[in-house]
Amino acid sequence: MNQKLVYYDTGEKLFKDGEFIYINKADESPLNHIHAHDFIEIAYVSSGSGIHIIDDISYKVSKGDLFVINYNIPHEFRSLSEPNQPKLTVFNCIFKPEFIDSNLINSKDFSDITYHFMFKSLFPKESNGADLKLIDTQSDAMEELYEKMYREYNIKEDGYIEMVRAYVIELLVMIFRLYRKKESPTKSAESNRNLIIDKVIRYIQLNYSQDFNLNDLSFMTFLSRNYLCKLFKDCTGMTITEYAQKIRIEEACKLLKETDKKVINICFDVGYNDVKFFNKVFKRVTGKTPREYRKNVMN
Repeated sequence: MNQKLVYYDTGEKLFKDGEFIYINKADESPLNHIHAHDFIEIAYVSSGSGIHIIDDISYKVSKGDLFVINYNIPHEFRSLSEPNQPKLTVFNCIFKPEFIDSNLINSKDFSDITYHFMFKSLFPKESNGADLKLIDTQSDAMEELYEKMYREYNIKEDGYIEMVRAYVIELLVMIFRLYRKKESPTKSAESNRNLIIDKVIRYIQLNYSQDFNLNDLSFMTFLSRNYLCKLFKDCTGMTITEYAQKIRIEEACKLLKETDKKVINICFDVGYNDVKFFNKVFKRVTGKTPREYRKNVMN
């Protein structure tokens, strides 16, 4: 399909007064409106039928389907254009992670939120269609929760933001519980382990140039230092320190190849405070000193 985006939604018109939350209930258009957005969306199909297009794949959807759409994912809900066909009606809970907790201000993925609340990833790679297909009683409970969120958000009585935040957390818990029922204990444990390691790897990749220690990672993952180190080594074949050094040296190689920065400046840029130690680690990893590496790639 490879459809181009009709628009990109930054949320500026949706989020008012820095609230970072928006709740609506909409009849979806039958016209093309493929879009991506700069926030997380939890969408619940309330009535009607239609299609949901995501990653260039179309899925039939109907009442009881629930989807979570992360940042920058092209998608659209579309009503069917057939005569006498009721429009697809969708509740949308749209928010930025910092609405849940200010510690999530740099998060752009729903798994960060679920992990923050000691949940698991809700979106295995092999899933297709709806993230969750709810049975009648589950659908009734989900719709009731969305109705409460929608009503609270629109009436805006005193304390409504705190109430909506509580409802969103209730929604996360409800999704978590429903998904857990679909998974075997073995698969759930494996998903949890992979989520932890992915989170640590992502943290190191984003913060390799800064000082961080095992206590930081232990606090972030709610695991003891010893268990986290063992888990990381079992999953990656490297210690956390070895992985951090690998990332730093890879970035140093890139800077040596693509810039004319001095070795000492590159050393500081990638997170080392000691040039001799940097040279030692660089040679151990690449087999060459930084100057030898630069001379080799330039020839």
